Amino acid sequence: MAIAQRHVHPEERKRKLTPRWLESLRPYWAGNGFDPRNKTLLLAVSGGCDSIALLELFHRKKLSSKLTAVHVNHRLRPDADSDQEFVEHVCRERNIPLEVEVLDPVSRPARQSLEMWGREHRYTAFAHARKKFNADFVLTAHHRDDVVETFCLRIWRGTGFSGLAGIPFQRAGGIVRPLLPIRKTDLAEWLSSLGTTWREDGSNTDESIPRNWVRHQLLPEWRKKESDLDERIFRLTQDISGLQPSWHHWSNATYPVDEVISRGGIPMEWLRDGETDASLLRRLLPLIGIEKPSPEVLAEIDRQAQEQSQGLKVRVDEARVLCEKNGVLVSLRITQPAKRTLGQGSKRIKV
Repeated sequence: MAIAQRHVHPEERKRKLTPRWLESLRPYWAGNGFDPRNKTLLLAVSGGCDSIALLELFHRKKLSSKLTAVHVNHRLRPDADSDQEFVEHVCRERNIPLEVEVLDPVSRPARQSLEMWGREHRYTAFAHARKKFNADFVLTAHHRDDVVETFCLRIWRGTGFSGLAGIPFQRAGGIVRPLLPIRKTDLAEWLSSLGTTWREDGSNTDESIPRNWVRHQLLPEWRKKESDLDERIFRLTQDISGLQPSWHHWSNATYPVDEVISRGGIPMEWLRDGETDASLLRRLLPLIGIEKPSPEVLAEIDRQAQEQSQGLKVRVDEARVLCEKNGVLVSLRITQPAKRTLGQGSKRIKV
């Protein structure tokens, strides 16, 4: 990352000490049951524009009784330690207690993607820091651009009804995203008006990363034809999010968990009725031991089920396979071939 800042005239700086979008956030928070007053908040701070804006907003406007912060150093980029030092400096200047978690990329399992590994460890670090500081909520700096990009990525990769809801305002573990309706450009302009610096992640320009391609190629072209594209997508995700309780009620009544347990697997007639989607599969598959099915696995289950093929069989990973057995879908472990006995003078090597 490199430090980024735009020069702003002093008079403009005075006018923008309070962001014009703050008042629009208050009713949005209230509508989602979030009131930061008299609360201890833990801010997730990476050092980038979004998280520094989050920190400045809650610090300068004194929106809570106590602020704390957490920074996760993934050690994946050459300047990761510099990012950590920057965040430590920012928090020290503002007298905000900071917890730093330094990860070891070597510990990542070979079959786990960097993205998933980083995400899991981030939220584990958030949980530890929340317990240490006895925080009521953990705030992350997701904003409207993130919602739009996530929506497009999920359509691209394939998703179900729940996936179209985008990024939720709240999630388990006390996670809250208070900046969801705000554009990234608004956050950057406000920080610049304050004279506040942030760090830029050089990997954000790498268009081999799907999210970056959506950000730099797909969305700019789309916005040329649809100037209110982001607003419409955000509104759609909020509408779908509001329908989630009804959807879950319907899915629980139509595809009851008790039946999966009693029959020892997911009934194949459910998969072949044409009504199941990725969201429903993500709810059902953990019941048979598949906690985080990939989009490719979900798509293959649906393809084979809709073809009405007998003996459905889908490889999940190196160790597990989903297959049809006695009219239900079950998860089986793949039997590894027996190891040969080592001859005299041979050595065992851990791999």
